[in-house]
Amino acid sequence: MLRNLLLRNHVRRSTREASPRQRRGFSLTEMLVVIGIIALLIGILLPALSRVQDRARKTQTENLLQEFSKACETFYQQFGFYPGIVPEAILNSSDTPQISSTENALLQLCGGAIPEDDPLYNQAPYSSWTELTFGNATTGQFKIRVNPAKVGEGPRIRGTQYKSFFSPKASDLLPAKGQFLTTSGNEDAYASDPLKIPDLLDAWGQPVLYYRQLRPQGAVLVAGGLASESLADAVFAYQGANPYLVSGELGELGRNQSESVFRLSQTANRSATLAQILRNPSFGAPTGTSAQILANSAPRGAFAVISAGRDGIFFSRYDGLGTQTAPKFDLISGGSNPTGPYVVAEYDDVRVFGGG
Repeated sequence: MLRNLLLRNHVRRSTREASPRQRRGFSLTEMLVVIGIIALLIGILLPALSRVQDRARKTQTENLLQEFSKACETFYQQFGFYPGIVPEAILNSSDTPQISSTENALLQLCGGAIPEDDPLYNQAPYSSWTELTFGNATTGQFKIRVNPAKVGEGPRIRGTQYKSFFSPKASDLLPAKGQFLTTSGNEDAYASDPLKIPDLLDAWGQPVLYYRQLRPQGAVLVAGGLASESLADAVFAYQGANPYLVSGELGELGRNQSESVFRLSQTANRSATLAQILRNPSFGAPTGTSAQILANSAPRGAFAVISAGRDGIFFSRYDGLGTQTAPKFDLISGGSNPTGPYVVAEYDDVRVFGGG
């Protein structure tokens, strides 16, 4: 009897363990539903995450440009001029200067260069540094010696050694890829930049532009472009930004700057296009012809620092008021996309101004 009872219990237990309910796993349909839900959530969350990351990068970039601006102001308070080891008129006398305006400022804020009028210019160790000559017979010449490895150790100014006026994170002060590189698809991103002088990089890894006034007053706001023009009356000029603007594959994003309004503007509109970016909007609405814009222009500051923003292209023709179907080639009124009084704010580029 006991044996029969044990046998019946064993059969019941085996039956329960072999129950289809206990053995049943996920069906193919259920797995596909779960995968579909996960894919849907990813599709919803990724764009939101991307927007959050872009906002964070923009805030980080704004803070960096503000720090740089404060360093420039501190420098001005001590020396009476804004940083740039090579005089701006001489640097901008070439369409493609050997260094950018941003590098020109960094070499005087952070060190890494010595001007020819320094008493130690021809003495060791500076005599072994790379010598660069700027200017021409019209503007005059100016020489400096450069050692990129010394950037950050502090500048020599008027024969005195100073601590660095600007000390960003190491990742913010690196040589920009693609500088002077007019083509794309190159294996060596520094092929056209053998000196590899550190640049100021935004949160997207793109170099930022620095415009410093040539003089406090002038007949026009800006002069110049991709072709040389007289700087006799200019307050600002293009050329110091050209090492970046001519690039076919700039920065960590590898962006072709041929999509920039700086490159696309007709020669007659280049000065007014830059004027729209640097001008104070309270001095007349920035509409009308190039001549009218220049006549009603006054700069917002003595210098400007500009990041290309998340698209990596300085004022892209597809950004702001431009679209894929109706690109904008300059910031001058006309056509189906009138500029309006605050057109520059429509772009994702980040601008910080300094100086009165």
